[in-house]
Amino acid sequence: MASPLPDLSVPDWTPSLVSVLEQAALAISRLDTRISATSAGAAWRLRACWSGYAAALRAQGVEIDEIDIFGRDYDLPLPGRRPIATLYNELSGLESWRDELRHAQRRHWRELIPLSLDLPGDWSDRPLLLRALELGARYARAERSSAPWLAFPALLGALGVTRNVLPCLVPADKAWRLAPRDRAAIVPRYLKSLTRLAEDALEQLSAIEASRQAAARAIAAERRPGALGTLLARLMVAPLTTPREVAHTLDLTLSGAGKLLARAAALDLVVEVSARQSWRVYLARDLATRYGFVAARRGRPPAPAASTPPIDDALARFDAEMAALDAQLARLGVTAPAD
Repeated sequence: MASPLPDLSVPDWTPSLVSVLEQAALAISRLDTRISATSAGAAWRLRACWSGYAAALRAQGVEIDEIDIFGRDYDLPLPGRRPIATLYNELSGLESWRDELRHAQRRHWRELIPLSLDLPGDWSDRPLLLRALELGARYARAERSSAPWLAFPALLGALGVTRNVLPCLVPADKAWRLAPRDRAAIVPRYLKSLTRLAEDALEQLSAIEASRQAAARAIAAERRPGALGTLLARLMVAPLTTPREVAHTLDLTLSGAGKLLARAAALDLVVEVSARQSWRVYLARDLATRYGFVAARRGRPPAPAASTPPIDDALARFDAEMAALDAQLARLGVTAPAD
């Protein structure tokens, strides 16, 4: 009779494993805190879904990268990328997964793991990240589709590991199914994977915020920004676009939309990635850098512009305005009451 599988939530503790667990928890909490505070959350979640979905499909044996999921999401061919040579039917499930994540915070973790679970008495005393690992591994062994991998971000939220559902946290590992007894390797690899995913997502969020700041500086420096602001706001949630789409969305002529995109490209806010095709495709700067279409900016970023004018000048203008008001009131025979 085969011995029961080892419980991944009770590993053989070592100082190095404790350190790895701490690093994973810190990386996830930093990302979760930033997502709670940023105004670029919608743009980040859009991008995080591509990386999480690609990780889930790779664990199913599909040779695919994040950029391929991105291209399929917009149904536009990308230069230098060959069509995905697979008939894998789960490639079309990205939008339904997004919709599930939007409502995941309302669900209990038992709703996410459709199994009959016999949990030990000390279950609630075990680290949350390791409880998530054990639940995810049981689900992965029972269900051979990508559903267990895709449920992991929602599971972390339902268990209380994260306040926000973070779609990038898909630490899919084939060993959960193929080598479930190798606990000594699975647990640290899982924790290191979570750390790496959280740190990469944090860098991506910083790149989005830097792109927004660069766009704000560019618009402020333009004498006549026109529709640049509206275009750049749209690119945050629709980072791949064409003149035809911009013309339809912003109610411009096709020629005007092309000129607007060319102007944004000249300001280094978008990158043309159409590779001399008959149609033009433009990509937001942060994704163009991430996917290797352009090199990352080098050197120290420019200091942010002062948000308020110098206080001395502001006070001087205020004093002048008050003096003018006093003079006008004096001409009308109105005098200020004595102190």
